[in-house]
Amino acid sequence: MILTADPPPGALLIDSRSPAEYAQGHLEGALNVDFSGFRGRLRSEEELRQLELALADLHGRIGAGPNRPVVVYDLGLNTRLAKTAFMLALGGLEVYLWPQGWEALATSQTPAQPAAGKPWARLNRDLLLTADEIKQISEGLLLDVREPHEFAAARIPGAKNIPLGAFGLGNAEALGLPAGQAVGVYCRSGARSSSAFWLLRQQGVQARNYLGSMLEWEAEGDLPVVR
Repeated sequence: MILTADPPPGALLIDSRSPAEYAQGHLEGALNVDFSGFRGRLRSEEELRQLELALADLHGRIGAGPNRPVVVYDLGLNTRLAKTAFMLALGGLEVYLWPQGWEALATSQTPAQPAAGKPWARLNRDLLLTADEIKQISEGLLLDVREPHEFAAARIPGAKNIPLGAFGLGNAEALGLPAGQAVGVYCRSGARSSSAFWLLRQQGVQARNYLGSMLEWEAEGDLPVVR
């Protein structure tokens, strides 16, 4: 969920900005964590199980768990914020995005130390789309959120191009995506598609994110590409 007001009480605060930005001033107690660089093949059940184990270890190290909401903040609803929040939500945590409204409170310059806890994660498959699941999506309901020139160069068959810049907090229906509609989203690396994912989910669209996106799709060799 994208926050427009104060975060829930007792939330674990995650600052996904750069270490230099964090050092200049952050929310009291916030940890500096950025998961936007995640890459990994996710096609087999074993690969998904290994991801769940990795997320459980991560959650344990930062003190995250099923009974504590997590708030991720950054300078606007950028891809760094969106993908970091997506990775935490994928692990089964209750996650909120806070793109603005926190800035005046970011006065602490003391790095926070995580209170480590027990490793825990439950992979939320309702959020994730795999390469093999894409084959079951109806034409026009798989959204490529890259720029038109990227889409023209190489795309997944049946995908529809809606660049990320076209998405907003209140225009999903105008884009032909009513609340309740199930869609898949992808980009090049799963970062822009994470932003589209949150914008659509905020409006009730049941988006799922193909985290591997075109980097995985083109690397596999057995998946068709329209050029």
